[in-house]
Amino acid sequence: PCPTGPGKPGEKRFRLWYVGSSCLDRRTTLPMLPWLMAEIRRRSQKPEPGTAREVLLLLSSPYLRCVPAPSAPGPQPNPSVFIFEHKAQHISRFIHNSHDLTYFAYLIKAQPDNPESQMACHVFRATDPNQASVPDRRGQGRLGHGCGGRRKKKKT
Repeated sequence: PCPTGPGKPGEKRFRLWYVGSSCLDRRTTLPMLPWLMAEIRRRSQKPEPGTAREVLLLLSSPYLRCVPAPSAPGPQPNPSVFIFEHKAQHISRFIHNSHDLTYFAYLIKAQPDNPESQMACHVFRATDPNQASVPDRRGQGRLGHGCGGRRKKKKT
């Protein structure tokens, strides 16, 4: 969490760089996700508008909200002005870049209420690899490596 001023009780704030996002083709497999993250990262490094920008990722159960980061000490950004917001329960997978631990991503259905909806991949960069540990899928702010949430037990 970052020292960005007071938030709501129980809210966790992370100052990160939002690298970008992409919709996944239905044929995308888990082994292809590191390649997709690398492609989003390459696109963000081009000198074009809409590339990587500094953000605050706010975890406040049950939501994960991405808002523009304040540019200097002073007034905090208005949390009702946000880049995007997701229910944490709709996040299906967290991904770390094994070559650069400051990069991580998560997958979410673009339209969670539509079972046929495409998945979207959102990529972030932290300034510190320890900060890039991912929260659990319920937005509780539990930090650790790997996929958030509970794993299903195999039936034996």
